[in-house]
Amino acid sequence: MKKENLENIVDEFLFNLNMNLQAEGFSLEVINRVIAEYTEIGFAKTANRQVLGVMNDFAYAYEYDIARAGGLDMVRIVEVNKSVNRTPSSPLKYKYPIDMLKELLSGVQVPLPKIVKT
Repeated sequence: MKKENLENIVDEFLFNLNMNLQAEGFSLEVINRVIAEYTEIGFAKTANRQVLGVMNDFAYAYEYDIARAGGLDMVRIVEVNKSVNRTPSSPLKYKYPIDMLKELLSGVQVPLPKIVKT
């Protein structure tokens, strides 16, 4: 995010949330419902080691995918987000974050991924 956009961080967040939800195939009805829930956005520190560990895992995943795409100048961030959304997460019992989001927004439980033995 560019420094000048920090002044409008709420608008930037909502715009990018909208774009990413669209890219993931969510309906406009769902997107509008989610956006309406974010009337206030705040920032908070955490000392929770599990939260910090998950954030670091995501940071490494983004770093890897951005490098694989050729760096910040070459990356399509929506595609990187889709890739990271399909990386199993231990706090989610190794489900994919996108599947958990679909469950949360639709109420329909997504089954655990099948383990393929090679």
